[in-house]
Amino acid sequence: MRKEASLSIIEDVKNHKFLMIRHHRGINNGCINFPGGKQEEGETMEECVRRETLEETGLTILNPVKIGYVEFPRFDFYVHIYKSTAFSGTLREKKDEVEAFWQDIDNIPYAEMREADRDFLPDILAGKTVNRRYIYDENFKLLDVVEL
Repeated sequence: MRKEASLSIIEDVKNHKFLMIRHHRGINNGCINFPGGKQEEGETMEECVRRETLEETGLTILNPVKIGYVEFPRFDFYVHIYKSTAFSGTLREKKDEVEAFWQDIDNIPYAEMREADRDFLPDILAGKTVNRRYIYDENFKLLDVVEL
């Protein structure tokens, strides 16, 4: 079944930081990336990115703008990437699922990220829009990256 999801890149422009999460379960256990998750039935993708961000971090994003889209056809997973620079609330986390933290923009922990995240994040940080398909084998080894 096709799984649509969101990824929320939140930038604290004033302090030159991004909000990142470390996963504590699932396929990304131990990996670092950004808040996000699967779209629920009847929900728009913007509603999804707002809800998932709030659930995982306690923050309400105020100006989400779609900046990318990535596909993982082997896993039937399709991710819409949003960026926000305005937010409200107090940072808290779902400790059983994720650890949320602010990361300095100049010190992104690429070594602790999945290959796809390491591939598209530099382009997003450079202000580019990303539209890519990631081809993996059955052992989660990246075989190819295709521009869409």
